[in-house]
Amino acid sequence: MRREQSFDHLAEQYDRLGELTDDAVADWLPTVLPERRRRAIDLGCGAGRHAVILADYFDQVDAIDLSGPMIRLARRKRSRPNVSYLESDILDVAGQYDFVTSSATLHHVAEPALVLMHIRTLVAVGGRAALADTVSPRPANPKWWLYGGEVRKLARNLVRRGAGDAWEIFRLSTGEWLDHRASDRYLSRDGFERLYGAAFPGGSFVRVGGQHCVIWDRPEVTGLI
Repeated sequence: MRREQSFDHLAEQYDRLGELTDDAVADWLPTVLPERRRRAIDLGCGAGRHAVILADYFDQVDAIDLSGPMIRLARRKRSRPNVSYLESDILDVAGQYDFVTSSATLHHVAEPALVLMHIRTLVAVGGRAALADTVSPRPANPKWWLYGGEVRKLARNLVRRGAGDAWEIFRLSTGEWLDHRASDRYLSRDGFERLYGAAFPGGSFVRVGGQHCVIWDRPEVTGLI
């Protein structure tokens, strides 16, 4: 399932950038949790930012990522007694979870329809999936366009955050991470809703920060999925 893109050499940079920037999904997750909170899984967990949030609400959290350096960073920085960080492909994950989530991950997979159908099998009866990903009006964003956006962001951050944080965010955002973002391929919002709606019929869609999200509850009657 791996594409040419890899976070292996960007783990530290990506995590530091996450520490410096707003994460709307992190604020949103606690508002969409199911009533039953035994087991949760974070697919594409990165350095564990969302896994540690889930750890405050669930008995057990499994956090999965394909990048070994990301998993090692998560274990080092965000270890919790009830969080298991695992290096794994999503398609190799099995089990039943009361809550299945993913953020800014699934645009990296080579066969998204197949992966989404597999993710649906991970949701326990009566459980919930809440999946978020970046969408864009165009499939790819050229590097020059992304750089211009970071220049504009720098101007705002100089006022909002001060010179130190603003320049660090700009440096991290315009280095190797910019090359990575230019290689990303995104769905449009309508494309997202068609693809995710086919895998999660009856799901609801909502915008959270820069991501589009689907929320889907697996029916109590198993024959309805």
